[in-house]
Amino acid sequence: MRTLCALLLVFFLWSARAEAVPVFANGQGVSCEACHTTFPGMTRYGMMVMMTNFQILKRHLQDQALPVSARLYITSYLANHDQKGSTTVSDLSLLSGGFLGRNFTYYVEQHVIDSGQIGATEQLWLSWNGLFGGTNSFQIGKFHTPFPFMPAHAWTLGSYLLATQTTGQNLFNPNDARWGVAFNGMSNEFMYNFSYLTGAGTTSDALDFNNSVNDRSLDLNVSYGGMAIPYSIGVVGIAGTSPLHNGDAFQGLNGFTREGVYLGYQTNAWHFQTMYYHGNDSHPDLNEFDVPLNGYFMEAERDLNWRNHLLVRYDVASSDTLNRQFVFDYAHNILPNVAVIGEMLTGPNQRPQFGLQLAMAGPYEKGKRFVVKDGGVAVVPAAQKNMPASSAASVAANASGGDANKGALLVQANGCIGCHGAQFQGKIGPALYGIEHKLSPDQIADKISHPVAPMPNFGFTPSQITNIVAYLSSLDGGTTAGSAPVVTFDPKEPSSDATIEVRFSGTPPKHVTALPVMQMGNAGMHTSGIALTPSPADPHLFTGHLEFSMGGPWVITVEYDGKSMTVPIDVGAGT
Repeated sequence: MRTLCALLLVFFLWSARAEAVPVFANGQGVSCEACHTTFPGMTRYGMMVMMTNFQILKRHLQDQALPVSARLYITSYLANHDQKGSTTVSDLSLLSGGFLGRNFTYYVEQHVIDSGQIGATEQLWLSWNGLFGGTNSFQIGKFHTPFPFMPAHAWTLGSYLLATQTTGQNLFNPNDARWGVAFNGMSNEFMYNFSYLTGAGTTSDALDFNNSVNDRSLDLNVSYGGMAIPYSIGVVGIAGTSPLHNGDAFQGLNGFTREGVYLGYQTNAWHFQTMYYHGNDSHPDLNEFDVPLNGYFMEAERDLNWRNHLLVRYDVASSDTLNRQFVFDYAHNILPNVAVIGEMLTGPNQRPQFGLQLAMAGPYEKGKRFVVKDGGVAVVPAAQKNMPASSAASVAANASGGDANKGALLVQANGCIGCHGAQFQGKIGPALYGIEHKLSPDQIADKISHPVAPMPNFGFTPSQITNIVAYLSSLDGGTTAGSAPVVTFDPKEPSSDATIEVRFSGTPPKHVTALPVMQMGNAGMHTSGIALTPSPADPHLFTGHLEFSMGGPWVITVEYDGKSMTVPIDVGAGT
């Protein structure tokens, strides 16, 4: 009966052209590929969206969207001499998420069926965002165990052994979602999390403070990189206690530790990652003492284009048992949200095991958004996907009349520096400095309104695109040489302070000021503005010294004789 219901749901989703892990893709009007490789595998941008608890998404779009969606996995394993064949609904879940006011986001992931059984609540959390002038959050509820890499969002059928290995009666493993509270955030290339975690069970565990029932742990992890730079490194430290029982009788607590180091390298075509994991349990079972836990994995993933992905992994985990496995996976996305995944899993003294999975999520119709309207659900065009030719032409025609200052704020708030470089000279993404000499305004507008992955579609309106085109076209002074001052920084990527130089080609102004502003998500932070002084040797050159209170993306607003311009700068990238 459950399989029949699942197949009916597949038919519904297919006919609706469901596309995305969908609450957020539907709300933002973007494709799955903005955040996912083969879902639920994450791109760098998707990692940033998730690590900031979704706060960097566009709230005015998300508030209008249908807040409920579904996800389905059907998994089959072929029989061999060691096990029987099987076909199960390994996951049928309802998802909901979005904004609750300006600074609060939430997420709910409720299993209807989990591995063929009636499911439980996988995630249920509320996040208070925008703390301390940045993307810091205070999170409470049930969420995935913070870890330098994200085993819960892998797309292979086989789990990472180091993320699922347990020792004796200690059931702690980082693959589970657990109840707890966490402080997390992101500053420039750093992501960090400190959390207190309890049990991984039902909602009753959320209010069960009896340490004779559930494990307790403190988790600290920090990672660097993976956004503007292709590599990342992360470290994690976990310390906690788990209960020890003899039948129903509580026997005491087992103290345990876990620590690990992670290395990753990700480009548009390749993703390499490896991690070493170590731990120790003081008393994990009745007759076991001081049991070490060790594990590591090495993995390579290749994007073969045409929505095809290939993955190879070897991983090992050893505590009171030793487990080793080789994993070979091939995934093809029929649609961005509809994936077929084949896997061969084997290991020493182990016959190969072959599995096949159909994964889907929705509803989402390409080029349209599902919104709540007039007491029902309506399907409306996503403006950023279906911009009429006349609108695109108006962007081009009015690029010179756009507001470059507003464009700079849009570029800053949406993190474009991360891929295109602190001075827009190019990093992961192409150089934008001087782009108006290479592309016409309508070509620039088209690249913004119809981006090519991995660049996400931010859903800018035609007027916003006009402002962005105006700003990008003015980075090097614009098509008319000398129409704007040239702003430089020394160093180009400062760690805490920098010298700013502003050069005017025409008659120099009488007064020039510079104001640093940090804008991340919904929060903005200003420091004190300074007056720039003309150089004694060159009256066209004005200089000053800027101080930055924290690392991350900033905008410098330069004002001169009633005019102004804004210049982005990435603080901390050179450290």
